[in-house]
Amino acid sequence: MPQPHVVRFALAVMVAAAAQTTAQDSHSSAVTWESAFPSQAFPASILSLGGTPKKAANSQVLCDPQSMFRVRVKSPTPATQVHVEVNVDGFFLDKSSCDVVLENAGQEYLVAPTPRWDFHKLAFNDQPYPATVVVGVKANGADLGQRTLRLQVRAVNDVPFAAKTEDGRLIDESYLFAAFVNENSPVVEVILKEALQWGAVGLFAGYQRSAEDVRMQVFAIWNVLQRHNIKYSSVTTASGFSENVQSQSVRFVSEAFHMSQANCVDGSVLFASVLYKIGIFPVLVKIPRHMFVGYYLNPKSQGTLTDLEFLETTMLGSGRSVVLRDRPFPRHDPLWLRSTISYEEFAAAVRAGNQRFQSEVLPKTKENDPRYRLIFVRKARENGINPIPR
Repeated sequence: MPQPHVVRFALAVMVAAAAQTTAQDSHSSAVTWESAFPSQAFPASILSLGGTPKKAANSQVLCDPQSMFRVRVKSPTPATQVHVEVNVDGFFLDKSSCDVVLENAGQEYLVAPTPRWDFHKLAFNDQPYPATVVVGVKANGADLGQRTLRLQVRAVNDVPFAAKTEDGRLIDESYLFAAFVNENSPVVEVILKEALQWGAVGLFAGYQRSAEDVRMQVFAIWNVLQRHNIKYSSVTTASGFSENVQSQSVRFVSEAFHMSQANCVDGSVLFASVLYKIGIFPVLVKIPRHMFVGYYLNPKSQGTLTDLEFLETTMLGSGRSVVLRDRPFPRHDPLWLRSTISYEEFAAAVRAGNQRFQSEVLPKTKENDPRYRLIFVRKARENGINPIPR
């Protein structure tokens, strides 16, 4: 038979444990949370920024500052352990989770698990697709329940180039156009091979020779696209709509090439893709309702506004028909090539691009007008804007 003092001790331990459990449950039940992410997801943004390093540790977002799946959590007690889970039906490979400690009582935290996207499915999502998001939160081991929300996954071709914040400010995200510059596309090799076969240049040497050699390499690319009868197409309407995000549809370089049609952005990113592949630094020039491409004649000027030449790609199919020859140009002679119809139209497109930049774009960029942006492709790559894998 146990001694009375042993029984009293056991009872005290049980009461203390029960009190602690009750306190934890009370603290957990007082934890509040709500989802804080948009109702639309843009694969173009997700895929291009997928390899970008996380932001600095002093970010207001715990776990993954780049994740769109953020949950606001607040606890009345300090050092609360919180577990957040997120799953997107059909677009996640598995649940995403995150464990954090809310150090300060009464402070609201943003907790954001790293999404476990199915990147292949995102890359081939050619139209808006409905999905559901399931969010669950635990605090100090206690389940605070789940919530199911709707999400629209936009077409991969929709580029969100500007977004409105909660306080009404417009954030420029036009750098995402650089994600459609894909120097790794198989189409780029096809264009380069054909350019060498036609003989406008004997090789692609990038900046190893003179500025005139750089210009002739650009012309060789122009000539191939012209022979493929690339026509201007004004199709830019995105496949979805958002009140807070401005977006535009952009074709992948393979689509623009094989379909023989391109809007101003399509033609610019197609040209930029080939230029970047051969080591010539391209620039995308975005202005209201239009885009054209530029390139440096001198690599040392990269990132500045000097030694730049511009090209109005929408003029590709607007001039006289280029006679298709059954054999290459007779010789790599710049003087002879400049007398061809193809070069005359190339030179006209260069003049149009240069004039537009000097008269319209340059003054606006000096005024820091946010509607006029120069997107330096090499700088975009350095900042983590990767080509979309298609």
